[in-house]
Amino acid sequence: MSLMWRLLSVSAALVLSASAAQDKDVIKFIKRGLSQNPNITVHNVKILGKQPLVKPKGWEAYVVAFDIALKRGNSEQNLSQRDIIFVKDRFVAPDLVDIKTNRSMKDRVVLNVDKSFYDEKHLIFGNKDAKHKIVVFSDPLCPFCREVVPKLFEAAKKYPNTFALYYYHLPIEALHPASVPLAKAIIYLKKEGKKDVIEKIYKTEFNYEEKNESKVLQELDKKLGIHLTTKQINEPWVVQELNEDRNKAKYLMIKGTPTLFFDGKFDPRREEYKKYIPKKSK
Repeated sequence: MSLMWRLLSVSAALVLSASAAQDKDVIKFIKRGLSQNPNITVHNVKILGKQPLVKPKGWEAYVVAFDIALKRGNSEQNLSQRDIIFVKDRFVAPDLVDIKTNRSMKDRVVLNVDKSFYDEKHLIFGNKDAKHKIVVFSDPLCPFCREVVPKLFEAAKKYPNTFALYYYHLPIEALHPASVPLAKAIIYLKKEGKKDVIEKIYKTEFNYEEKNESKVLQELDKKLGIHLTTKQINEPWVVQELNEDRNKAKYLMIKGTPTLFFDGKFDPRREEYKKYIPKKSK
C-alpha cells in the first residue's frame, strides 16, 4: 500500500460527500484523513491531473501531490509525495486491481504532457510546426519499442508537416543494461546530426545483457561502423540529458516503454497517430 494510505487514519471513511465528487472534495478528503494522524501536519495537497478509466467505467484516476511534516520522536521530517487514487461518484479507493490479470490499475495511469515537452532538443523527425505532436519515451533495446518506434520514425519522416516526433530516453537498465550506453550514444549522435544511425540502432541486434560500456561501444562499431569512446558518451551534457529525461519520466509516472503521447494526451494503445496519416490520393 502507498505511503499516503499508510498515513491516513484507519478511521477515515472512504466516502467523499453526499454527491458526486469534485476536485475540492478529493483534496478535502485527503487533508481530513491525513490530519487525523496526530504526528502529521499537512502543508499542501493538490491534484496534478486526472484521467477517466476505460475499464472499469465510471472511475477516474487522480494523481495527487501532498506535502506534510511527519513527527518521528523528537524530530520532524518534511515529505513531498505523489500518489494515485481512484474516484467514482462519492467513493474513493486506494487501488483497483484486475482480478483476471492481478494487475494494479495504477500501472496504467500516466500524466499528460504539456508544451514544454515539445523541446527542439528532443525533436528527432518532422517539423516543429507540424499539425500533430508525438512524444515518445523509449528504450532502444526494448522489444516493444523496436516494434513501435521505427514506425513513428517512418511516419514523421514521410509526413513531416503532419507529425513532429519528440524522442525521450528511458533505458530500462534492470532489463537491458546495454541500453544505457546506447541511449547515451544516441544523444551524442543526434547532436552530430546522425539521425539515420539512430534508426539503424533500432534495427540491429545487440547483446542487451552487456554491462560493460566499452564492449557495447565495440559492438556498435563492429555492426554499424560507429566509433565512439566511453569518454564521449559520458560527456557531462550527455549524462545530464539522459538524467533529465529519466526525471521527466518519473514526474509523468511512466512505468514502462514505449510510452506514447499524441497531441499532449497519453496514448496507451500507441495507435492514435495512425488516424492522421494522410490518405493516399487515388
